[in-house]
Amino acid sequence: MSRGKSITLLSIISALVAILLVLTFVRFPVGEIKTYNSALRAIELDYDIEGGTAYTLKLAADNEEEVEDIDEVVETLEYRLNELGYSVFSVKALMSTEEGVEDYDIRIETKTTESLNSDIAAIVAYGEVEFFGGSAENPTTEILADMEVVADAQFLGMQAENNYAITIEFTQEAKDALVAAIEAEDTYYLKIVCGENANGEENVLFNTTITANAFDGNILGISGISDEESANRLVLQMKSGGLAYKYELSDPVSVTSPYGDAVATRCAIAVAALLVVIMVALILCYKGFGIIAAISTLLFMLAEIWMMIAVPNIVMSLGGVIGIVVALLLVTVGMIITCGRVKEEYAYSEKTVKAAINKGFGQSLIPVIGVNVVAGFVAICLLAFAKGALKGFAITMGIGVIISLIATLVFTRMFTALILPLVKNKEKFLNMKKAEV
Repeated sequence: MSRGKSITLLSIISALVAILLVLTFVRFPVGEIKTYNSALRAIELDYDIEGGTAYTLKLAADNEEEVEDIDEVVETLEYRLNELGYSVFSVKALMSTEEGVEDYDIRIETKTTESLNSDIAAIVAYGEVEFFGGSAENPTTEILADMEVVADAQFLGMQAENNYAITIEFTQEAKDALVAAIEAEDTYYLKIVCGENANGEENVLFNTTITANAFDGNILGISGISDEESANRLVLQMKSGGLAYKYELSDPVSVTSPYGDAVATRCAIAVAALLVVIMVALILCYKGFGIIAAISTLLFMLAEIWMMIAVPNIVMSLGGVIGIVVALLLVTVGMIITCGRVKEEYAYSEKTVKAAINKGFGQSLIPVIGVNVVAGFVAICLLAFAKGALKGFAITMGIGVIISLIATLVFTRMFTALILPLVKNKEKFLNMKKAEV
C-alpha cells in the first residue's frame, strides 16, 4: 500500500475511533435541554451493580399451615424469580422482629422493572392449581386430581389488549383422561382455579368450553386471561407447585447494591485500568507490534461495550463484568501469540519483514482460533445450563470471543498493513532481529 493511502486511511480510522471514544465515555450537552450521557450509561445494570427494590413477606394472619420447611419456600421463590427472567436477586429468610412471633419473614431484593409489582405478586401466590370440568358453565367437579397433570407451561405474552395467553403441556395420562371426559359430553367446560383471591373466593383464571380438537399433541393453548399477573401466576404455580404458606407483601422500598454504593463506577474504573495496563505492557514488550496490538485491543473493548447496548435484553451484572475481563485477557493472549509467531518467523528464517509477517500471521491462525473456540464452547455450555450471574458471565464472554477473533485476525493485520508503509526502519520499529547462528 502506498504511503499516501496509508495516511488517508489511518486519518479516517483515527477520527472514527476518536468519535467512538467520546461517545462511549464522555457526557456532553445536546441543544438547550437534552444531555448525552455516554454509551456506558446506556447499558442496563442488574441488581448487584445498581441496586433495586426490596419486598418483605410476612405470614398472613389467616395462614392455616405452620411453617415447617422455610428452605423449601425460599427455593420455590428463587425458582419463580428465575422463571420470570430475574437473573440476580436475593431471597433471605429472617426471624420475625415482632414480639412473640417465632415465624420467619422473607426479604426479596431484585432489579427494578416495570412489571416488578405484578411479577412479585405472581411469585408469592399461594395455593395449588386445580382443574374442574363438566357440562355446567361453572363446573364444580374436580378432575385430574389423582395424577401428575402438567409436564410444562409457558407464558406467551399479550395477544391483544387485556388478553394474555399461555400453553399447558399435559402429561399423556392427564391428556387422555381429559379428552375422554370431553368426548363423553356434548359441551364440556374446563375451569382452572389457582388458589383464592383477596376475598377468599376461588381465583378462577380460565373457564370456557373446550373440545378435543383444541389440543396440539399434548399442548393446550389458553388465551383470554385478563391480566399478566394471573397468566404468570398460573404458569409459575403449574411449574413449581403451590406455595405452602400464605404471605402478605409489604410496600416496596428502594435498596442499594449489596456490594455498596458506586459499584458500576468502580467496575468501570477497574476494567479501564486493566485495559491500560495491558496496552502499555504490549507496547513495552513488542514495540511497534505492541502499538498495533494495543490499538486493536482498544477497538476490541469499544466493540464489546457497544455490543452490550446493541444486543437486546442484556442486563449487566458482576458476572457480566468478569466475562468482559476474561474476554479482554483472551484477546491479549491472541495478540501475544500473533506477535510472538511473527518475531520467531523473522528471527529463524531468511524471510523479509513482509514475508515473515505474512507467514507469522498464518502460523498464529490455528492456535488463536483454537483458544477462542474452547472459550466459546464454555460460554455456550454456561448459557445453556447456568443461571444467575453465571449466565451474565457467559453472555459477555461469548460476545467477547467473537470480537476477540475479529480484533486478533482482522484489526491487527489491517493496522500492520496501514502503519508499516509509514516506517523507514521496519525491523527496528517492530523490534525484530535475526537470531545469531
